Amino acid sequence: MEKPAASTEPQGPRPALGRESVQVPDDQDFRSFRSECEAEVGWNLTYSKAGVSVWVQAVEMDRTLHKIKCRMECCDVPAETLYDVLHDIEYRKKWDSNVIETFDIARLTVNADVGYYSWRCPKPLKNRDVITLRSWLPMGADYIIMNYSVKHPAPYPSGW
Repeated sequence: MEKPAASTEPQGPRPALGRESVQVPDDQDFRSFRSECEAEVGWNLTYSKAGVSVWVQAVEMDRTLHKIKCRMECCDVPAETLYDVLHDIEYRKKWDSNVIETFDIARLTVNADVGYYSWRCPKPLKNRDVITLRSWLPMGADYIIMNYSVKHPAPYPSGW
């Protein structure tokens, strides 16, 4: 994995312009996102087992809002294959036993769309659903996918 050059740009993508609008990430947002994924300072490792590691970072001063990042090693699957599998919503219904429904709502650019996804949760949690702005970009040997929850006027089968 290539290491990005140090940047003086603010860390993290900038999806929100305001409460009701969202911005499609550009190349700088992808570079910032990759840099944040690779960063260690300020992150607290909370789980590491069988090739899966999870880190948490407090976002607010009172520590009620947290960022979470996860790294999973898939040694037998090329990154390009995993990237393709994650984009194929029809195939996802075959391998993801928790998916209830997923569909595309709108294509925004060649590498961004808005989509719906609902999934089964273990008890005592209720099933969840979300509309996301999904953006993706291959960057050398890295394949980056970013998702943000968004509001969208399209009707969708909510009510979990």
